[in-house]
Amino acid sequence: MDKSKKLIVIGGPTASGKTELAVRLAKNLNTAVFSADSRQVYHELNIGVARPTAEEMQGIVHHFIDHVSIVEDYSVGRYEAEVMTALDLHYKHHDSAILVGGTGLYLRAITHGIDPFPDIPAEINEQLENELLEHGLPKLVEELSMVDPVSHAALDLQNSRRVIRALAIIRTTGHPFSHFKTGNRQQRPFEIEYHYLEPERSVLYNKIDHRVDLMMTKGLLAEVEGLLNYRPLKALDTVGYRELFDYFDGLLSLEEAVDKVKQHSRNYAKRQMTWFRKYNEEMKSLAVATYF
Repeated sequence: MDKSKKLIVIGGPTASGKTELAVRLAKNLNTAVFSADSRQVYHELNIGVARPTAEEMQGIVHHFIDHVSIVEDYSVGRYEAEVMTALDLHYKHHDSAILVGGTGLYLRAITHGIDPFPDIPAEINEQLENELLEHGLPKLVEELSMVDPVSHAALDLQNSRRVIRALAIIRTTGHPFSHFKTGNRQQRPFEIEYHYLEPERSVLYNKIDHRVDLMMTKGLLAEVEGLLNYRPLKALDTVGYRELFDYFDGLLSLEEAVDKVKQHSRNYAKRQMTWFRKYNEEMKSLAVATYF
């Protein structure tokens, strides 16, 4: 480990103020920000994923925002490889870097590394996507509970991407998804300093509601309408887009759809906070955790 190089990690739920803190630290340290957000990575997603504006970035370079297209098959494995390569280049000229985001899997991929998983044949992914459309998520969750109860107990069962990923591994290999989750931590060539943001829950929920209202005034409805032809893509199976797709399908009024966006955003923040509490315990052996 190179003690002269440091990765400052800023984690926390959506709307907790991570970007503001990251930019402030980056300006003080004359360094760059590396995003750990699995939706801000896409070119086509802007307002609905609260991508930082030029004004919010204040001239600080942000990597892995507006990085790939929604039509690309972008995975956490590819993200890990690309970020580690980018950090290696960055550290040739800087002693510190800032990793910020609320996607736990992306953060953990950089701080701990990820377990190696087999490649999934395209036909298996396609089969599972068709089953999701035809039978719904509960049917896939039921299958997971029978073939891999360990993963069923550990995964976010409301996240269709995670459920499909687990079943794809199982159908490809014949082994439980949990079989591949070794939890072995990889050595990283830098020190890690960890900051976790978690505002008081009522304050956070009010900020989320206000952010959604602001998104609507900035043109979220038009952004979603422009993506209607791409809605089957997994990148668009996310809060803020699903609900407004239902509005365009006539399943919800606009007011109902916006209320659903707020509700589901709050639910997502709650799941993030649960995940980060566990992650904080893991990080204690890697870094000094600082709470704001």
